[in-house]
Amino acid sequence: MNSYIKYIGLLDKKDGCHYIDLTEGLNVITGRSSTGKSAIIEIFDFCFGNSENTIPDGIITDNAKLYFVVFEINNTNLVLARNQEEKSTYAFFRIDPNFPEIDVLNLDYFQPDYYLPLKTFKEELGRYFGINISSTDEDNQVLNYKSKKGRPSVRNMISYILQHQNLIANKHSLFYRFDEKEKREKTIDEFKIFTGFVDQDYFIIKQQINDKKQEYEKKQREAALFQDEKKKRITELDELLEEYYMVAGNRLLQGYSANNMLEAPKTYLEKIQELETVKVDDNSDVFRMQYTKLETQRNELLASRRKVALKLENINSSIQYAKKYSETIDKINPISEAIKEDSHCPFCLQDNQHTNRQINKLTDAIDWLNSELRKAPLMIDSFLPEKQKCEQELSAIDNQLRHVRDEINKILKVNAKLEKNKSLEEQGFKIRLSIENLLEWSLERKNQIQESNIEQLKTEIETLEKKISDDYNVENKLKEAENFINETMNKIGSKLDFEKSYQPINLHFDISTFELYHLKKNESEKAEKKIYLRSMGSGANWLYSHICLFLSLQKYFCSLDSKCLIPTVLFLDQPSQVYFPTIVDIDKEGFNPKKLKELEGELKNPDDDLSAVTNLFNQIISFINNVHQEFEVKPQIIISDHADNLDLETGSFDDYVRRRWRKENDGFVDLSKLSQENANDAIEN
Repeated sequence: MNSYIKYIGLLDKKDGCHYIDLTEGLNVITGRSSTGKSAIIEIFDFCFGNSENTIPDGIITDNAKLYFVVFEINNTNLVLARNQEEKSTYAFFRIDPNFPEIDVLNLDYFQPDYYLPLKTFKEELGRYFGINISSTDEDNQVLNYKSKKGRPSVRNMISYILQHQNLIANKHSLFYRFDEKEKREKTIDEFKIFTGFVDQDYFIIKQQINDKKQEYEKKQREAALFQDEKKKRITELDELLEEYYMVAGNRLLQGYSANNMLEAPKTYLEKIQELETVKVDDNSDVFRMQYTKLETQRNELLASRRKVALKLENINSSIQYAKKYSETIDKINPISEAIKEDSHCPFCLQDNQHTNRQINKLTDAIDWLNSELRKAPLMIDSFLPEKQKCEQELSAIDNQLRHVRDEINKILKVNAKLEKNKSLEEQGFKIRLSIENLLEWSLERKNQIQESNIEQLKTEIETLEKKISDDYNVENKLKEAENFINETMNKIGSKLDFEKSYQPINLHFDISTFELYHLKKNESEKAEKKIYLRSMGSGANWLYSHICLFLSLQKYFCSLDSKCLIPTVLFLDQPSQVYFPTIVDIDKEGFNPKKLKELEGELKNPDDDLSAVTNLFNQIISFINNVHQEFEVKPQIIISDHADNLDLETGSFDDYVRRRWRKENDGFVDLSKLSQENANDAIEN
C-alpha cells in the first residue's frame, strides 16, 4: 500500500506536543545515546496495536500522557493513538482529512468517542489497510482438533516493517515476533493475503474442495467396503444355492453363478419372483451325493490334520530337547585351550610324540564343543518358523472341518425336519427367501453407491481445483516473489561490504519457511552448500543480510502497487552499531568516529568503518530512488542512528535528517519545552 508516516509524537502531561515530522523516502533521526531514538520504533509499534507497552522506561514514559502516529494514505490522514499505560486496552482510531496543524495539537483532539477496544481497533485497522477476509481456514475438518485461524491480523504486517536495534544485526533472528511459533506461522501463511494473491473466495473454494474430498474419500471407502462385503456374500449365496439344490433336487436358476447374481441383483430378483412355487424332485438323490462328498472331504481333512499334528509334535519335542541341551551347556564354561607344553621322557629325555597326538585330539574336541555351544540358541530359532507354519496349517484345516461339519448338519437337519412334518417345499421356500434377501441387500447397496455420484464428485473437485489454479495460481506467484526477492537481494548485496569469503554474495530467501542463506559453490565437490545466517561470520555480514532482505521485500511490495496491503514503511534502528557501538556515543558536540573507536578500546583508523557506514546510506538512498523511478512509489525508510554528517554521493546528509539530538536538552521529549511549561504553570499559580 502506497502510504507513509507523517508524524510520530507524544503529548506530555502538560498538553505539550513533542513530535517528528517525516516524509516519503529516507528519514534520519540522529543523535547521541539515551535521547529516545530507539523509542521511536516502540512508539510506532504501540500505536499500531501492540498489546504491550515496550517503550523504554525513562524521561519519555515519565512525561508522556499519550502517543500518536499519523499516516498519510490516499490524500487523507489516519490517526492512531494510545494512552501511556502499561496495560492499555483501548486505542484511538480516526480517519481525518482535516488533521490540525501539528504545533497546535493537544489532548482535546483525542475525543473518547474515537477510542476502541484493542481487539476492535486491530480489526478496524486491518480493514482500513484492505484486510477484508474474515476466515482463513482452508479445511473445516481440521477444526475438529484445532482452533479456527480466524481473520488475518494487521499485527502480522509489523514483521515486515520493524528492524529493532537488537534484531537488525542478529544472526539467529530475521523477523520481529518470530520467536513465537504461532505468530511466525501466521505471518508466513498470511504473506499471500498481504500481497493480494488471494481473497475471501479463495478460502471458501479451498474449504469446498476439502469438504468434497472428504466426501469423495468417504464414498470410495463405502464402495470398497461394499466390494469386500460382496465377496463374503458370494460365498454365503453359493452355499444357499447348493442347499436349495440339495433340498429341492434341482437348481433354483440353472447356469448362473452367485457372483453374477450379486452383480445384477435386480435381474435375478425378477427371475426368482417369476417362479411361482418351489418345485421338488422327489426322486432326486442329490442330498445323498452331497452327503457322501462331504463325508469324503471330512475324512481327507482329518487325515491331513493328523499328519500336520504329528509333525508339530515332533517340532515341539525338538524345541524342548534343544532348550534342555542349551540349559545344560550354559552351565559349561567354554574351554579356550589344551595343554601345549611338550612331553619328555624323564630318563632318556626323548620327546613323547604320543602325548602330542592326544593333545591335538583334545584341541579338536574343544573346538567342536565350543562350536556346539554357539549353535544351541540357533537350533531353537531354526525350529520356530516351521512351528508357526504347522500351527497356521492346523488352523486352516480346523476352519475347513467346521465348515464341512456344518454342511453335513444341514443335510441331516433337512431329514429331521421332514420327520417333523416340514415338507421339502417349505424348506426350499425358506432358503429361497434367504437368497432373495441377499439379492435385495446387494441391490440396495448398489443403488446407494450409484446415487452418491462418486464420479460427479470427482469432476466437481477437479473443476474447483482448476478455478483455484486459473484464478489464483498461488504457488506460481509465491515462486515468482521468491525469485524477485532473491534477484534484488543479490543486486543490493553486490554493492555492500560483505566479507571477501562471501563475495560474490549469493543470498537466497525461502518463501515457504522464511529462512535466509548464502548459497556457496563448492568447487571440489561441484555442488552448492547452504550457509545459513547464523554461520555467516561477522556482524557486518548479518547486518547486510538483514538490509538486503528487507529492502528487497520493500521493493517487491512497491512493485505490487495497490494490490499489496502492507504499508511501504521500514524502520531500521541503529544499523551502524556493528561498526560504532551506540552505548559509548555520549558526545554532545557531534558524531566523532575516531573518538568512538578510542572509547571502545580500538586504536585502528576508523576510516574503513566510516566508509562502510557511508556506503550503506548511499545504497539505501540509491535503492529508494531506483524503486521510485521504476514503480512510481517511494518507500519510506526511517533510520534511527548516531551516525551523522556522512559525505553522501547524493545530496547532503542534512537533506535526510529529520531530527538531530546532540545538545543537553535534545531528545524525543524536548526538555526545554518541559521547562517552559513548568515555568508557565508557576506564573499562572
